[in-house]
Amino acid sequence: MTPSDDLSPPRRPIFFPVVIATVFLTIIGLTAGFVLGERRKNEARAAQPGPASTPNQPAIWTPPPTPAGELCPVETREFAAAQGFPADLRQVLRIETDNRTVVWICQDADEGLYYQGKTPRADGQLVQNQNGLFLPGVTELATGEYQARATNGNRIIVSREMLEIRFTSGKVEKHKVVAAD
Repeated sequence: MTPSDDLSPPRRPIFFPVVIATVFLTIIGLTAGFVLGERRKNEARAAQPGPASTPNQPAIWTPPPTPAGELCPVETREFAAAQGFPADLRQVLRIETDNRTVVWICQDADEGLYYQGKTPRADGQLVQNQNGLFLPGVTELATGEYQARATNGNRIIVSREMLEIRFTSGKVEKHKVVAAD
């Protein structure tokens, strides 16, 4: 018996074949991922409605739709613009209550809703933060019923039938609508 009979057979180096196999598998995986991603993009493009655009056609800009209706009071539009809100506010609802308060619910071109309230004043003018209250972020609760929330937490609910103010103290003030547009 020779000493070489007791030794295990020499090992073949496997490091380089494993590295090469890993590189090939990585390339195959990246290629498959890229192809599937492009396929998904093409399917999404095909599913989108509208005319297909060609690179030779210039893009045509169209302005956003303007809401229908009368413009809200000029004082409201000027105040909105000064506060950084759109000034193209259109009247969605206008009510007058039994205590002569007038409320407008206004809408901008992006369908954002705003509250404008006006309490009676001797000269009849609308002056923000005196007899006028402008509130952005109005939500439509139901068809024709809107809710505005003042910075102090009071909620104002407006509809064609009623103006309701819910104070944070729990007090509720209701006024009947005598005229609505």
